[in-house]
Amino acid sequence: MKLDINENLESLINKNPKLKDELLELGFVGLDNPLMIKKMASKMSIKRGAKLLGIKEIESKLQALGYELEDSSFDKEIIDRKGKIKSYIKRLSAGEELESVRKDFKDNFDGVSSSEIMDAEESLLDEGMDKEEVRKLCDVHSALFHGMTIAEEKKIVYDNPVLNLFQDENNEIKDLILKTKAYFDGEICENPLEELQKLLNSHYRKKGDLIYPLLESKYNKSGPSEVMWGVDYEILRNIKKALKRNDKGLLEETIIRAEEMTYKEENILYPLLEENLSDEDYSNIYSDLKEYDQDSKNSDDEFVKETADKDDKYIYFSKGKMRVDQLEAMLDTLEIEITYVDEKDINSYYNNPRENKIFKRPQSSLGREVYSCHPPQALPKVKKIIGDLKSGARDKVVVIRDIGGSDYTVSYYGVWDKEGNYKGILETVQNMDFYKNYLKKWNKL
Repeated sequence: MKLDINENLESLINKNPKLKDELLELGFVGLDNPLMIKKMASKMSIKRGAKLLGIKEIESKLQALGYELEDSSFDKEIIDRKGKIKSYIKRLSAGEELESVRKDFKDNFDGVSSSEIMDAEESLLDEGMDKEEVRKLCDVHSALFHGMTIAEEKKIVYDNPVLNLFQDENNEIKDLILKTKAYFDGEICENPLEELQKLLNSHYRKKGDLIYPLLESKYNKSGPSEVMWGVDYEILRNIKKALKRNDKGLLEETIIRAEEMTYKEENILYPLLEENLSDEDYSNIYSDLKEYDQDSKNSDDEFVKETADKDDKYIYFSKGKMRVDQLEAMLDTLEIEITYVDEKDINSYYNNPRENKIFKRPQSSLGREVYSCHPPQALPKVKKIIGDLKSGARDKVVVIRDIGGSDYTVSYYGVWDKEGNYKGILETVQNMDFYKNYLKKWNKL
């Protein structure tokens, strides 16, 4: 019997019910759950599932069961479509007029999926196209697909609180952009720019913390991290720069980029999430959103995870012992934010101080490389700090930052055991207002 390892599991199992038990035997856990079949198997192929579950030699194992395998990802039509999309993006990058390229695109395509767009951009990046160039032309690239994406054609409505929350914010951003444009044109007197800037900061931060790293680290979808995240970063930076310089031209140009990003979210990013993310992913994101939004705190919602029971055993130190619940309560009592990255550069621990945290640390980022938690523009600096602390070139790195009118000390320490073995990096964040107030009180500042 023929088996397409790139076809979704739900479809394959419907065609051949005995395949479910065979895949369970091979390590595809959860397929005995009807809800798992409906929610996850509809988005997962044998090829991708085996990779995620760490099942080795899946093809030879299926062949041993008598299956004749094929992989539609190597289908000539699919490869040709990808090649054409890449060629159109290349033509735009070379400076050809948008409408000229768009005409050829419309002549050859009835519609295009978010995955096809992302796969094409990722392939160009893999082939060596400059990342800065791709980000610079990101808006032009997405303009090519206006009116042609499957998401636009289907007018997708999501039955999902996470995607609904992001979509609602996106709609609010679009509304504020329209008001901002009207203000620029003198049609309204009220300036909505401060509100727009605040919402963009919050919205882009959630994408950067919760979505982009997940797509890259778990689903090998690096396009959003490489391109969209960088554009988000530039939009926020340029709005701040334009306001500081009173540069109306830069401000108007940046608002247009923010408007184009709302299109990319609706027609590329959200469909990509819908195609790939599991219920567990959405549950983790929804739980983390409570760190960002008060209105998402709903303990009765189906997407809120139950807290695991804490281990009541003692941890023995060289000077004393503590239970896990005592240790966690103690660390959360500190008026300092703590992050620990282990010797393999994996996010291992965040404390949860009672005061409002300046740097949100989503639980879903634990177990991922620390590099996945930073936008592309910040990576060189992050890698330099980690490299210096690992090599012992520096014992610590201290940065003072003004955040919201308060001074914060952000410190990075290399952690070494008594035998001189590197164990990781400790980051601390502390509000220094108490010290400034002390010095002012005694006329020392």
